[in-house]
Amino acid sequence: MKDFNIYLAGGMQNLSFDVSNIWRNNVIKSFKNVYSYSNVKCINPNDYYNFKEVTYDSQHEVMDFDLYKVRHSDLVIVNFNDVKSIGTAMELAVAHENGIPIIGLNEEHNELHPWESCVCNKIFHNMQKMIRYIADYYLN
Repeated sequence: MKDFNIYLAGGMQNLSFDVSNIWRNNVIKSFKNVYSYSNVKCINPNDYYNFKEVTYDSQHEVMDFDLYKVRHSDLVIVNFNDVKSIGTAMELAVAHENGIPIIGLNEEHNELHPWESCVCNKIFHNMQKMIRYIADYYLN
């Protein structure tokens, strides 16, 4: 069975490492533990480049790598936990331009820019409902 790659987009720079990572880890655990999808591979950008441990030479390197991962994903989950994140907006634009479905998570009911709403196929306010929807509509 072919891997189904899900890119986990969302704020990082204006959030602590833990806050930017907890929701991503919860999504990963849900697909593995709750639904037992062995073919789902969640791409957490914190696993490669993050603001806790600088392993890159330039932001250009980080941007190119993250956008490469977006372009090679089957689906993007975006957490609107930092609606002013420029990097997240760029990731969404690239995913949208490449025809990659985008599912939004807006648990805090943040006011979104109309374009953020427009590029999403669907937006949820509850993570478990979002995971269930992805499992039912994209993985079965």
